[in-house]
Amino acid sequence: MAGPTGLARFGALLARALALMAGLALAAPVAAELERVGRNDVRGLWTDHRDPQKRKVAVWIEDCEGLLCGHIYWLRKPLSGGRPKRDQHNPDTRLRDRPLCGLRILSGFKRTGDGTWSTGQIYNPGDGRTFSSTMTIESDGGLRISGYFCLSLLGKTVEWVRPQEKPGRCG
Repeated sequence: MAGPTGLARFGALLARALALMAGLALAAPVAAELERVGRNDVRGLWTDHRDPQKRKVAVWIEDCEGLLCGHIYWLRKPLSGGRPKRDQHNPDTRLRDRPLCGLRILSGFKRTGDGTWSTGQIYNPGDGRTFSSTMTIESDGGLRISGYFCLSLLGKTVEWVRPQEKPGRCG
């Protein structure tokens, strides 16, 4: 039969177990809210392909003066002819010597809904053109980016994903 010491230990153990369960019950809604907000937060690192062997670029999205912008963070092939790749197709000849690594290619995005950002622009250094753009986080966690000229029907949509591992920063 348990004596007073055994009952005291049992009581203390029971009190700790109840406190732990109460803490978990309170923490569960907080964790769910953090997960919900995290799913709808576009900031951070995105890559252009799920398969690491097929990736060509990674972009870091962050706050820029109250709006969202994105910079090239990593390139599979950052060099051309032994030198860092440059913004050679930019229509402004004064900007053609800018390195692609670190180049801002997303700008002006404003949150317009749950998991949606609009009124932004995306710059394509491959041809030097800038397009109006929207970004939407999909239910699978992917980021759908649409770039268009005048009407959203006249454009292209790509999907980026969060990498499982962070590639080394270029530049």
